[in-house]
Amino acid sequence: MPWVLRMTLLLLGLLLLIYIYLSSKISFALRQLGFNHLKFLPLFILIYFLSYPLIGLFGFLLGSQAIISTFRFGNKIFDVTFTYPFWVGLVFALQTFFPFLLIDIARLILKSTTLALNQARLNIIFPLLIILIAVVNLIYAGVKTYIDTNKINISRATLKVDNLPGSLNGFKIVHISDIQADERTGREKIGRYINIVNSLEPDIVIFTGDIVTYGTKHIPLAVEMISKVNSKFGLYSCIGDHDYWAGVENINTEMAKYGLKLFDNENVKLKIDGATLGLTLVTNIYSKRPQTDILENLASSNDADIKIFVTHQPSEFLVNFAKERNYKLFLSGHTHGGQVVISLFGFEIIPSRIETKFVSGFYDLGSILVSVNRGLGFTAAPIRFNAPAEVTLIKLVPGS
Repeated sequence: MPWVLRMTLLLLGLLLLIYIYLSSKISFALRQLGFNHLKFLPLFILIYFLSYPLIGLFGFLLGSQAIISTFRFGNKIFDVTFTYPFWVGLVFALQTFFPFLLIDIARLILKSTTLALNQARLNIIFPLLIILIAVVNLIYAGVKTYIDTNKINISRATLKVDNLPGSLNGFKIVHISDIQADERTGREKIGRYINIVNSLEPDIVIFTGDIVTYGTKHIPLAVEMISKVNSKFGLYSCIGDHDYWAGVENINTEMAKYGLKLFDNENVKLKIDGATLGLTLVTNIYSKRPQTDILENLASSNDADIKIFVTHQPSEFLVNFAKERNYKLFLSGHTHGGQVVISLFGFEIIPSRIETKFVSGFYDLGSILVSVNRGLGFTAAPIRFNAPAEVTLIKLVPGS
């Protein structure tokens, strides 16, 4: 059974249980408030939200490649009609489930402790609270998803370096990742991303992998767009998971037309007015983990004034390795910042934390700064929620 189908069935089963719970609560609240004619509305909305994975399931069972392709990669009409409503519904369901659960718990507690005189009031207050939470969360999920899916943030940090060479004082490093060109991340969106990069007037741009989402179709566009990056000392890229699956040789063939390449376990030394900036670009992906001897050779041969470790996945063992070998900066991507981050009562639900504790943003570990860029494109979900796309700017300054 294909991975996509397995995930669809698992997600469908979990969502079905959550939606049944939510729709029953909303229907019951509507009836208690006297809106009997609307009691089936939550059920219809539930069915509509679930139509997207159901279409994918039927497409697989029927063996229809057209349906399967549309389900996986989308098109504008299908996305607006089915894909985006499903994902907004998913965000709504996850944001709403736990507040409803707390209301149920509160209802049970108050029912056993409150006088019968107050039960009539509670029978009005709780249904109103349920409807209010449902309406507010649905609007919030839709608006917030739209904003975060289309927004590109700039994140800034300064890296203090003891004995920083004068020629590197104020040196600007722009970190980008996970462009993932495909049907949903095309020329216009990538162009906005690159324009933001160039507006920062970087001294160097470092790309931490995944230039396309799949296949070879979008490689020419992705490479053409990334070649438009303007920086004084060039653009340097490591290999991402999707680059490997699309074929590193296919991407490098296209990149060679613009004087670019994906670096695979290599060091790059840049001479900058008498100072040396050393990049160690390591391939750390699902299909290819770095061997210890390769890492040691790379680290021992990088004797630059400022050492920067560049890789796709922010694995903790590599962060520790880089810290122990006196690297000052660790750059990675891969996580998309969680991409869809559900926040409940101050606690964030981020599936990426299963892989690593370095999920998004900056982590100051004392002798090394870790930067995990949220990237631009999508994985699995074609939306972002509480994790908008990101361009990272890091400026080198003298230490105290």
